[in-house]
Amino acid sequence: MQRISTFQMFRSGELALVARQRELLETQARIASGKRIAAPADDPIGAADATATRAALARFEQFKKNQDHARYLLNLGESTLASFIGALQDVREKLVAAGNGAYSNAERKMLAGELRGLFDRLVGLANASDGAGGYLFAGSRETAPPFAHSGLSTSFNGDDTLLHLEVASDRFLRVKLSGDALFLKMRPGNGIFITAAAPTNTGTGVIDAGAVVDPTALTGSAYTITFTVSGGATSYQVVRVSDNAVVASGSYHSPAAIEFDGQRVTITGSPANGDSFSTAPAPYRSVFDTVAAAIVALDAGASSPSAEAQLRTALNSIQASLEQALDHLLIKRAEVGAGLAELDGYERLNDDRQLEYRARLSRVEDLDLAAGLSELSRRQTTLEAAIRSYSAVSRLSLFDFLG
Repeated sequence: MQRISTFQMFRSGELALVARQRELLETQARIASGKRIAAPADDPIGAADATATRAALARFEQFKKNQDHARYLLNLGESTLASFIGALQDVREKLVAAGNGAYSNAERKMLAGELRGLFDRLVGLANASDGAGGYLFAGSRETAPPFAHSGLSTSFNGDDTLLHLEVASDRFLRVKLSGDALFLKMRPGNGIFITAAAPTNTGTGVIDAGAVVDPTALTGSAYTITFTVSGGATSYQVVRVSDNAVVASGSYHSPAAIEFDGQRVTITGSPANGDSFSTAPAPYRSVFDTVAAAIVALDAGASSPSAEAQLRTALNSIQASLEQALDHLLIKRAEVGAGLAELDGYERLNDDRQLEYRARLSRVEDLDLAAGLSELSRRQTTLEAAIRSYSAVSRLSLFDFLG
């Protein structure tokens, strides 16, 4: 015969009340927090899914921060390049004015002084700060400005190690440009070859920047165009320097378009006997060196017809080099614009993914309020029933059955 002591009866009732109270408090806590899962034990599978979803959301938040910083740097780089291009266009306008035959040497010196100011402005823009203690165009060497200059000589102290930010899964977007690639790696002249007049020329012949008429015929060699004046007639001969071969010759009448090995140059004026011009493959030249060459040419001026011709030849070459530099920088600016457009796409994708994952997290761990309130009502009823039951049982004693 099993005996149940008064203590056991009271203890069992107390435990039942505590259990019902705990269940009611848990239900109230879920309703207050709006969360279905308060601890992993509530739903182990759901808790694991929620943890993975939160980790994904944290990654998207980091992508968002990277995208914001990338947009800041790209916009800063684009605006700096726009200012640099604007300054270079000012240089071009000065050179066009310098080509006016009515300008005196004094006026050209004034233009040279203005170009010095633009030169300093260009170097300053190339040393633009990124607003975070570094420089936009220095690469990884951000402890000092990337460009140093003394007089008209400029040197690059940065490198080509560029900052990339992960703006989407496995997509690292370049957010800085190399000062070397931007301002130093430019082809002068017409972009393929450069032209020049021999410093010993005594005539008034002027050569233009030239053009390519047949890319397949280019040899990559330098050429010399020599003029001979005899009996009132002028003739020319074009020699390929690499093998000393004569590739073109003829009589000269100004203006003359001379073609050879895929190239064409136009010479005007009156070359003297023995005067010569040259063409050579265009090496890399910095935009700063091009502007410096313009300053030197204008400072020197022209004191004779032959010096005037030398100056015009130099200005022709410099103007062509500036056009190449502007085209080069416009392409680089377009690359920055493409980066910004790409970033727009990644930002939209990131926002959409965040919305999807937040909805998924809500489905996994958020509480259905109607179901929660129904459960609360049930828990309250259960607790009240347990209290009444315990209250009734707790008043019973042996004397209730003796009469």
